[in-house]
Amino acid sequence: MSGERVLGGYVLRRVLGRGGMGEVHLATTPTGGLAAVKVIHPSLARDPAFRRRFDREVTAARRVARFCTAPVLDAGIDGDVAYLVTEYVKGPDLAQAVRDQGPLSGGNLEALAVGIATALSAIHGAGVIHRDLKPSNVLLSPLGPRVIDFGIAQLIDTESLVSQAILGTPSFMAPEQARGEPLTPATDVFAWGGVIAFAGTGRHPFGAGAPGEVLYRIVNEEPRLDGLDDGVRGVVERALAKDPRARPTVARLLGDLLGGTQHSAASATQVVERTWSAPPSTTAGPPSPPAGSSSGSGWRRKGWVLGGVAVLVAVVAGVAVVVAPGLAEQTWPYETDFADSWAVGSSDGGSAARDDASGYVLTVKDGWRLWKSAPRREPGGVVVSARATLQEGSGEYGVWCHGAAGSGDRYEFSVSGSGKVSIVKRRTGQPGEILYGPAAAETTKTDRIVAECAGSGDGVILRMWLNEGLVAEVTDTTDAYGPSEAGVHAAPDAGGAVRVRFESFALRPAKN
Repeated sequence: MSGERVLGGYVLRRVLGRGGMGEVHLATTPTGGLAAVKVIHPSLARDPAFRRRFDREVTAARRVARFCTAPVLDAGIDGDVAYLVTEYVKGPDLAQAVRDQGPLSGGNLEALAVGIATALSAIHGAGVIHRDLKPSNVLLSPLGPRVIDFGIAQLIDTESLVSQAILGTPSFMAPEQARGEPLTPATDVFAWGGVIAFAGTGRHPFGAGAPGEVLYRIVNEEPRLDGLDDGVRGVVERALAKDPRARPTVARLLGDLLGGTQHSAASATQVVERTWSAPPSTTAGPPSPPAGSSSGSGWRRKGWVLGGVAVLVAVVAGVAVVVAPGLAEQTWPYETDFADSWAVGSSDGGSAARDDASGYVLTVKDGWRLWKSAPRREPGGVVVSARATLQEGSGEYGVWCHGAAGSGDRYEFSVSGSGKVSIVKRRTGQPGEILYGPAAAETTKTDRIVAECAGSGDGVILRMWLNEGLVAEVTDTTDAYGPSEAGVHAAPDAGGAVRVRFESFALRPAKN
């Protein structure tokens, strides 16, 4: 670790960006994962008033749910340096993506609008106003947009409402913000309208120029929205109303964008992921991981259908396997409610069954490892996701990819009942090779597990998210597996059996 700076247990590896408050670094966490660490400038961090505000705002930011945000993971003050740790999001920011590849349209623009509105719903739900929502504070991850930098927002309380300070970026300020008036969540709704207008047209809705000129137009003139998709233009116009009371709430934004139906933040996030096609990254990826770990194009709308192909069960080398021969090409992404195309029944290793609520239950006997294939061959690099609950016993469960039909070869992404995550490379008849972990992670009663398996030269990049947070990123360069099949798996700890219920499963192409 010679030459590397360590702050609060996080190893700072390279600068991702700089701003008025300090620098943002890519860092390695104490458990070997990746995070973004914002290091506040010492001249600010030494100020006692700033320290008090910092502690208050970090407490507020920690309450923000993960949906479509880069959540705050940690924070602290080390000597004269204050730091804020958030989830590391791999992907360009919206400003860079539009600059390099042009405006968004169709399903991707709609997914972006829903995703940012969902993030604001989570932020406002924690009693926080973002105050500086802008394209550079929206990162485009493989799973959809992620809003960042709400960790420096102020709480919605008496002190913040009487503040006359202007904080924000002129092009995306609301009129009341430009006038130094009290701010409310409607301020963020106005910024949302400006960001979506920029994303869909490639230009600022109130034009460019000196800050004073832009602020004058924001207060006194109407936005320029010609060229913006009709699907979002009406909602954006209402969000950009001069009077905060005339703007829709974030809940209303989501209702208008999703056809008038009520959606929770969780369900809105899933809508985003179903339609999102990430842009190809325009920035360099993270550096090679330290010892002990390893390190899209297509802006178009996509649909999805349910598969209906029969599968066969085989038992190979003491492992229960599902083989799916002769799978036809189908539209993507694939999403299932575990209809008849998923195998059910018993084998030597355990059983698979569907329950009355359309879940898929794996019951695995002591000494066995059971995995089931989706009735769909991988189209290349893939993102696999599932929601799962450990119902009985102790053990591990999750998703897998790049598995070979009729063998035990595959990459497994696992969560254990004891709160550990791991990525393991399995080979038929051999012990698994641990590529990452086991590392501690924050689990819930029902965990959402997302895995990406994407080619990179002679290797395969493997990333794992748990409950919306990136927990692992490694690269396999030794006899790496190619695309084949993907599915779900479970295995008990020694000396018992385990039962795991999967309530959803989805498979879509990765965008590299």
